[in-house]
Amino acid sequence: MSATAAAPARRFAPIPTIDGLWALIAVVVPVAGAFASRIMAIDLAYQIRAGNVMLDTHRILDADTFTYTVHGRPWLNQQWGSEVLLALIHRAGGWTGIALARGLLLGLTVFLVYRSCRQYVAPRTAALLTLAGWLVGIEILPALRPQQFGFVLFAATLWAVTTRHHSPRRVWLVPLFMVAWANLHGSFPLGLVLLGLAWLEDRPSAPLAARRLLLVAGVAVVATFVDPWGPRVWSYVVQLSTDPVVADHIAEWGPPSVHSPTGLLFFLSMFAVALLLSRAPRPIGWLPLCTLGLFAGLGLLAIRGVVWWAMVAPVVVARLLPDPQEGRQEARQRPPLHALLAVGLVALLVVTLPFGRGTDPLTGGPAVLTYAPEHLVAAARAAAPAGAHTFVSQLYASWAELATPGSLVAVDSRIEIFPETVWDDYYLVSAGGEGWAEVLDRWDVAVLILEPAQAEGLLQVIGRHPEWRLITDDAAGAVYARA
Repeated sequence: MSATAAAPARRFAPIPTIDGLWALIAVVVPVAGAFASRIMAIDLAYQIRAGNVMLDTHRILDADTFTYTVHGRPWLNQQWGSEVLLALIHRAGGWTGIALARGLLLGLTVFLVYRSCRQYVAPRTAALLTLAGWLVGIEILPALRPQQFGFVLFAATLWAVTTRHHSPRRVWLVPLFMVAWANLHGSFPLGLVLLGLAWLEDRPSAPLAARRLLLVAGVAVVATFVDPWGPRVWSYVVQLSTDPVVADHIAEWGPPSVHSPTGLLFFLSMFAVALLLSRAPRPIGWLPLCTLGLFAGLGLLAIRGVVWWAMVAPVVVARLLPDPQEGRQEARQRPPLHALLAVGLVALLVVTLPFGRGTDPLTGGPAVLTYAPEHLVAAARAAAPAGAHTFVSQLYASWAELATPGSLVAVDSRIEIFPETVWDDYYLVSAGGEGWAEVLDRWDVAVLILEPAQAEGLLQVIGRHPEWRLITDDAAGAVYARA
């Protein structure tokens, strides 16, 4: 028997340390906010429909089957993996499961950003920076769609790159992330951008680490080809990001404005970062400035790009702040106040859990969703035979595609697959412009589901047209069928 005393066994401590408490705050506050808010069905419902089709047919959905304007047109469905995952979640847990998945994905994203900040600063500062980033992206981060899977993988890559000097092998996770990312969302090139920035940092001071990063980046590029389309997936990313139709018809692909909450918070955050940097106690290198400038540029180009700034800026600022770490003794302390705060945070999470929300009395759709006008869709379904051509306002098209899979719509949220001529006709009809009835005749439309804001002009004139009769109308919109 050895005379050396055995090390005491580590015991579970119910009271968190200061690090654990701030990590809990950084994660629980955004997740509770997501649980308490509703999910837009605009970019979600059709994804579930597409996933269901693939699960039922056991093949990738690579041509349009949802519309009559581009029916059968090839569709490079790069997000197919997200669609399958969303369909599986919906089948397993319904809309409650979808809401829970949104909270979990958001929680994982902000936790990884927190851990990246924690590499440089104390828990409190890391949590506050993470929460500041979440606030800037509060309109984008919680939206459940393929992009949210991209958020998680971006944050995971950021964490792997940020902690590479502490755990050099961790960067080899990035090629694995890229395999998943290239099949989930088109933002995967940003993972390579993070590797490139890390290589620029290590090249002058750590040549061995820089060579490792080059090798990892090469493997990561090849990893993006592991998808049903191989290297063609890159052409999809380029086409989508440069398509003028997308930029013209989707608000979030346009530049931010101080008149929108996201735009205002974005500009305020850039001002705050500039102010912090101006007061930095030591010179700031060119690479942090280039990193901030690059991701600020993404935000300036398009509102949806603000979210990448919201994740990167806290980590860059954390590295530049003169914020000392807590002492070892303070970090190990577990005062009773920590337990009370932790219980309060858990209670907040429990109170906001999305169980038992029921049905929205206004729309008839699930109460966890917005833009899910089930009352209108059900009325249209009863007024037209299965497979009928339906003109649906774009905001409602995604829900109509999921709720009535037998019918076909004119356009939906896949803006890029429709030619400009289709959009011209769609907007002409929605505005009630000259020739709107002829367009509906040419499209052989049997029933219309109209959203008040998007079809304001048409709603003013269709009631006087002898070929169309009102089926139902309420605050959510109206349904018309051929007389």
